[in-house]
Amino acid sequence: MKQALFLGATEKSHLLLTLGKLLVQAELRVLLVDSTIAQTIHGYLPVSDTRPGSFVLEFEGLDIAAGFINRGQLERHFRQQGGQMTDYDVLLLDTDHTEFVKGCDLSDMTLRVWCASPDRRILSKNAELLQRLCLAEAAVQPVPFVKLVHPFVPTAIPEAYFDALQSAETLRWGDLELRIPLNERDVIARFENQHHARIAAKRLSGPYVQAVMALAKAITGFEDRTIKNAWRRMRREKRGT
Repeated sequence: MKQALFLGATEKSHLLLTLGKLLVQAELRVLLVDSTIAQTIHGYLPVSDTRPGSFVLEFEGLDIAAGFINRGQLERHFRQQGGQMTDYDVLLLDTDHTEFVKGCDLSDMTLRVWCASPDRRILSKNAELLQRLCLAEAAVQPVPFVKLVHPFVPTAIPEAYFDALQSAETLRWGDLELRIPLNERDVIARFENQHHARIAAKRLSGPYVQAVMALAKAITGFEDRTIKNAWRRMRREKRGT
């Protein structure tokens, strides 16, 4: 099973739902876990008054797990249902705390993505998260992270300043760095997808799409042609299906 860890206090539910749906179109079985404090995944799911505090459900072709603080809780849920997490081809983990990755060897993850934005509150929370992770003390050889800035807004403030605010000097950056510019098309797509409880891809901006495909390739190792064909199938889907 491929495992991709998305760490940071930014809202990443829409990005990961889009990525997960793309991987489904590439004929992979995907589990997206929202183990964040905010649980923003709820804003994209159909409204329900009977849904339990923690659950696993199917949405847009992938399985969504929410409300689980740590890995043990989720593994217990799957055992009770007669399954296991390793039944999936890809695990996408969204978290802004350390409980779900406590005791895990981050080097075992296929991909580790550090998610930030220019928002000072986000950077402050990321600094706290990094302090709790103790990456500098935990590894002899620091594991590389993908640097993801979303949304990215060009300012007169140097990016090194933002990195310093979140204590990112303790991170080792890999070759892949992604910056998704703030774009009205992406905001419209996100709001429409929330209110229609779907993940439609047609309105998304070029940089957003390129970032999603780059993440898909980094996780799967698939060729560009395979990823692009999966994206075309995703775009051709009729809305509301």
